[in-house]
Amino acid sequence: MSQRNRILLIFFALYFLCAIVGGRWVWQHSYQSLLDKHESQLEQFSSHIKNKLDKYAHIPNLLAKDDPLFEALLNPSNSAQLEITNRYLESVNNVIEAADTYLIDQWGTTIAASNWRKKRSFIGRNFAFRPYFKQAISGESSQYYALGSTSGQRGYYYSYPIIYAGGVLGIVVVKMDLSKIEDNWQQPDSVFVASDPHNIVFMSSRQDWLFKSLQPLSDADKKQVWTSRQYLDTPIPTLGFVGNLNAPNSELKQGYPYNKGTLVVSSLPLPELKLTIRVLSPKQSIVWVTMGYIVVLTLAFTVLFLIGQLIYHRQQRHLQLERIQQEANQKLEFQVMARTAELQAEIAQRTETEQTLRLTQDELIQAAKLAVLGQMSASISHELNNPLAAIRSFAENGKLFLQKEKYDRVEDNLTRISALTDRMANISQQLRSFAKKASGNELTQTRLLPVIASSKELMKPAFKSARVLLATELPTDDIEVQINTIQLEQVLVNLLTNAIEAVKEQQDKQVWLLVETDTDESKVMIHVDDNGPGLGSHTLSELCEPFLTTKKNGLGLGLSISQQILAGMNGSLSAHNRAEGGARFSLCLPICQRTEQSEG
Repeated sequence: MSQRNRILLIFFALYFLCAIVGGRWVWQHSYQSLLDKHESQLEQFSSHIKNKLDKYAHIPNLLAKDDPLFEALLNPSNSAQLEITNRYLESVNNVIEAADTYLIDQWGTTIAASNWRKKRSFIGRNFAFRPYFKQAISGESSQYYALGSTSGQRGYYYSYPIIYAGGVLGIVVVKMDLSKIEDNWQQPDSVFVASDPHNIVFMSSRQDWLFKSLQPLSDADKKQVWTSRQYLDTPIPTLGFVGNLNAPNSELKQGYPYNKGTLVVSSLPLPELKLTIRVLSPKQSIVWVTMGYIVVLTLAFTVLFLIGQLIYHRQQRHLQLERIQQEANQKLEFQVMARTAELQAEIAQRTETEQTLRLTQDELIQAAKLAVLGQMSASISHELNNPLAAIRSFAENGKLFLQKEKYDRVEDNLTRISALTDRMANISQQLRSFAKKASGNELTQTRLLPVIASSKELMKPAFKSARVLLATELPTDDIEVQINTIQLEQVLVNLLTNAIEAVKEQQDKQVWLLVETDTDESKVMIHVDDNGPGLGSHTLSELCEPFLTTKKNGLGLGLSISQQILAGMNGSLSAHNRAEGGARFSLCLPICQRTEQSEG
């Protein structure tokens, strides 16, 4: 059996288990809930009936002591007194809101009544056959329910004897209309009944059940009911219920228009009223609740089944897509492996090419540097020849002063020779530093003004040899920049060399070196100006084109290499013609945040 079939088997087994166990629990819980509801309703209606009837229970006892009733019984032929009594009973009846209040003499004839004005008045009627008269005339209070012989309406009767001089003159009776008790009995799903000891319905929420027996009457019961005339000559049909009516809770069966089928009945005897009240509800309501549970359970399991099916099909689709994806990945992997081998070979070739290009670029920078030194060689040679000639002259003069024993002059000449050799050593040191090949493009945070001073000192022989005046404008405070010192010197030397070359045909040969910062002091600008012929129609991009030169002995790499060097320092190179004549080349470099150093 597959895993899916096992899961389906467990699923349906769980459904049937929930349906059987849960349905049984719902049935029992609903049945008990109905019985609890019946019990609560019976308690409520029991209290309701007792409260309604107790309202009239003691009124006959009070009326039996009133003088108008005594006077009417003592003077039954006095019409004036009887009218007074009638009016009195009428007013009392209106106050207590009873159905009727009337006075009966010792022979059972009504001599005064609250309904004396009506056509069907009780006056003159004889009620000696009523049990409430028989019991009260014997000197005891009585209560009784029956169908009215005159009015034809149901009533609950309270009677009390009127005693005078040790004897009973008559009785007073208060009748209550039972329809007021039934006003709040209507329930959509239940029937309420109050029946006598013979199970004849006397009060009910269904009027078509009145004066009908819940179960068929025996011959003895029929004779007793007929003899008491409690229901006069009204026939007593049966509702035909089958079941135990004496149990507190039971079930009855009967087909009737209200609800065909089995009824659940709960009973509560009221012995003091000689009544039993019952509430009957269709058992079908429990069936519907249970069926509702089964329907909801079925819907829930159906939804779960559909969700499970949806998940199953999605998983199958996902697995199918995974298989397709896996096959595609394997195919792609083979293609990638083949292509990777090609790319690795190509990358290795490109890496080797980049290294070659980098070495070539470094060699070009070095070649450009040496080319500048070559251009400066004549001036440097002249700068070195003059100290050499002076040293020779001071040395020869020193011999003569030594022969003449002028030792102070000899010491003076030796001091001058020492100063001249220091000067030549300084020039040689600057040439070695400039000619040194840079090891990579490492940038360091460096002060700018010493680099500019070193470049000026290096170019000093060239300016002197070419008889060019170099003017500088430098800030008082030093500026720190992130540069490669040797490469920045190379750029400055290249620009100053170009400036000397640009003004060689001018009579007044001038070059300016200016340093300034922008307004927010985030960048520093180094300007190299000259008063030569200017750039002409050339642009900076044209001038920076490799191997493009306007010099006879130039390589055409100076500005191109300078531009590349500055780009590596996050700087830039620009050029334009000056309004006063000549050209301006500008270097722009970002300024580093100054670090405060403590002194001492």
